[in-house]
Amino acid sequence: MKFPGIPENEEERLKSLYMIDLLDTRDDERFERLTRLAKKIFKVPVAIISLLDRDRQWLLACQGLNTRETTRDVSFCGHAILQAGPFIVNDARLDERFHDNPLVTGEPFIRFYAGYPVRLPDGAVVGTLCLIDATPRDFSDEDITSLKDLAFILEDEFQVINMAMTDSLTGIPNRRGFYRSGDKRFKALRQEAASFSIIYFDMDKFKPINDLWGHAEGDEVLKVFARQLREHAGVRDIVGRLGGDEFAVMVASASEVQPFLDKLREGIDAHNANAGKPYNINYSWGIMHSDYDRFTSLLEMVKESDSVMYSEKRRKNLP
Repeated sequence: MKFPGIPENEEERLKSLYMIDLLDTRDDERFERLTRLAKKIFKVPVAIISLLDRDRQWLLACQGLNTRETTRDVSFCGHAILQAGPFIVNDARLDERFHDNPLVTGEPFIRFYAGYPVRLPDGAVVGTLCLIDATPRDFSDEDITSLKDLAFILEDEFQVINMAMTDSLTGIPNRRGFYRSGDKRFKALRQEAASFSIIYFDMDKFKPINDLWGHAEGDEVLKVFARQLREHAGVRDIVGRLGGDEFAVMVASASEVQPFLDKLREGIDAHNANAGKPYNINYSWGIMHSDYDRFTSLLEMVKESDSVMYSEKRRKNLP
């Protein structure tokens, strides 16, 4: 059996996958109807929308199987996401990559597989729309075109979700997107009794930049800062623009807070030194660490970190 390779941009791919926050969700009718349609069009027993996590494959929508998760190392979709176009296996028993794969030698006894990679709006390939049959079969050029059409419809659905949850200026989650992902993560970390942190950011002297050099320049400052936040955040961290010039980062491990802040400072200092602007980008922040006896919701933690941040601004005599 040949294990699927790892994309060169794996860490960025995972960041995008986690940002859209569809892992571990199920029974979403907009996705289920696509798999029902695919199953009917191609007359196959199994149709799936898969998402490839670091070590597992999550079935976002599935017709014809009772499971929702497999390991990534045995998944056919792990191979498919490495392709620019369709990935077709007409008879897995005759394919040296799959003939001894446990999904071929055991349930669901895959013989035929056809998958088309699907992308998020930022271009990250996160999974596939795929078909499975326990009987070998051919797959014509016309079939490939139809599968591609359905995959592009799926990408349109991703686009709709992305538009609702993403800040249009900076490309990172907006307030709704931050809390949608963050609330779920808060509950999961609370169950694990894990230690995490919230960092609340506010730009320093942002209004004078808008007043003196125009709102287009102010927008550029926000985009640069958001880009730095996302670049230095960990794969499991959640970054968001909560409004105006205010941002928050949910750091999934409290021990990573200082390394993150150090890398952010280095990145902003490098930008200030090389951008050739008549101003520097500066910011204040407040940190709140998880305390499950004190905080019962993410919103409470964010509000408290906001208060800490404004105390820091007052200390620096900033508005």
